[in-house]
Amino acid sequence: MSPVPALQRDLQAAISQQQLSVFYQPQANIGGDVTGFEALLRWNHPSQGNIPPSVFIPIAEESSLMIEIGAWVLREACREAASWPRRLSVAVNLSPVQFKHGDLTGLVKSVLIETGLEPERLELEITEGVLIDDHERAISTLGHLKALGVRIAMDDFGTGYSSLSYLQSFRSIRSRLTSLLYAT
Repeated sequence: MSPVPALQRDLQAAISQQQLSVFYQPQANIGGDVTGFEALLRWNHPSQGNIPPSVFIPIAEESSLMIEIGAWVLREACREAASWPRRLSVAVNLSPVQFKHGDLTGLVKSVLIETGLEPERLELEITEGVLIDDHERAISTLGHLKALGVRIAMDDFGTGYSSLSYLQSFRSIRSRLTSLLYAT
């Protein structure tokens, strides 16, 4: 029997039993000054210990769990960032699944209102997969998110299809070029 169905059941339980947590990785400018933090999801399984995101995120994305988990991470990261003594930014990764299902713009707007976080302090990180899966819907959603005042960044650019045409179709996306693009 594959471990995936068991992990999927455990992941569902992890949500209700508060086994998921958000860790914050500092982001710094070239001078070394911390400018914000990236919210990173972690899962401490009660019997298996820490389950890597590379294992549980695909399971969540193949089920409806990613919608619930993604909303929780966004809410938790914004709530935490709103409490920081300095006006630092927080970056939150979005899954392509979140673009396909539900009202992502409505969720972001309600979380910003609920937490009191200023929109310009929130950076939503997407991957190329968001633009590839349903290009027109993604561009429309990204436009609505930008209209809220949040920033959009393309994370891990160059690990997928590496087409600059995707960046051209939405010029205000900040891109993080991966080491793959500048490897020698």
